[in-house]
Amino acid sequence: MMMNEFFIIAGEASGDLHASSLVREMKNLAPDTVFRGIGGSRMRSAGVDTELDINEVNFIGFTSVLRNIFTIKKLLKKTSDSIIRNNPAAVILVDFPGFNLRIAQQIRQEYKGKIIYYISPQVWAWHKSRIKIMKEVLDLLIVVFPFETEFFRKEGMIAEYAGHPLVKRIDGFLKSSRKSENSKPSVSILSGSRKSEVDAMLPVMLESARELRKRFDCEINVVCAQHLPQEAYTRHIRDMNVKLVQGNDSTDANYSAILNSDLVLTKSGTSTLECALLGVPFLVVYRTGALNYMIGKRLVDVSHIAIVNILLNRPAVREFLQNEMTVKYIVNESEKILSDSSYRENMLSEFAELRKILGPKDASREAAKLICSVTGISTSD
Repeated sequence: MMMNEFFIIAGEASGDLHASSLVREMKNLAPDTVFRGIGGSRMRSAGVDTELDINEVNFIGFTSVLRNIFTIKKLLKKTSDSIIRNNPAAVILVDFPGFNLRIAQQIRQEYKGKIIYYISPQVWAWHKSRIKIMKEVLDLLIVVFPFETEFFRKEGMIAEYAGHPLVKRIDGFLKSSRKSENSKPSVSILSGSRKSEVDAMLPVMLESARELRKRFDCEINVVCAQHLPQEAYTRHIRDMNVKLVQGNDSTDANYSAILNSDLVLTKSGTSTLECALLGVPFLVVYRTGALNYMIGKRLVDVSHIAIVNILLNRPAVREFLQNEMTVKYIVNESEKILSDSSYRENMLSEFAELRKILGPKDASREAAKLICSVTGISTSD
């Protein structure tokens, strides 16, 4: 067994970001550690030797998985074979449960090292059938929401709360950034990091923004995922006067756009937590194909979709899903946020409560310490 080698897997842009921070912290604690795995440009810049890129493994939605099932099986086998052949000290799985839990199942019998999950699958919300698998294959579960420790410990798993990695990242950004004074209200649109999401949601979000411009003379920003080509967005924008914001690996352009907004229209996902931590009012939308929604609705066991509402256990922000994702509903809620100061301030006070729930922990460093401890890696700390 290679005692200083780790195999780490992330399959989405957010996982790539959090995994890269984790790798850097582990290298700070134990400089001789080596990382191989699956990831994106951020993980590569942190020193991970990636055998596959996230774009090669990222299939989203039930229908997309079905269409690409044979490709996925080949990728799973290739990855499992590599892990068993190289026999690292630990396999670190970062979010991306559809792929990562299958890898853990495939390697568990032959691979005797530690299997560690960082940023747990949200099985408390849906896919509770995965709990049994997780109990069988995982040695350690590192969670990013405080309530998850009790949930998983009741299921008989070793679970530790490390803090949420976005807290430190956004606090670092806010130390060097200030909200600028705008002569006009600013509205930013975050329609997703996958082309299918952009196609499904951006047209309605743009139409809503066009109506808001008529009423408030506001500036409109469309925040783009850094790994998607701009054409994925411009094909929907056409002649509408909007600003495209596209960051890269070394800038915080997306956070700047959000911070300098008076309102954000965002799809559900990590961006809802980012908006809340940045202290910017927002509303949440989501729309997917009818089949995906029908299957997903049967599996989901939570009353809210936005993690902000889940953590607070109340509807701090409005959610407009599927048939409720209409221009009328979006514009009505947007008007309240932009014109009713007490409504806006109440939302911001909810975000302050959310920060207290998450706490001040440096998640990447705490997670790195836990991993080094469970694998017996000596550290400089």
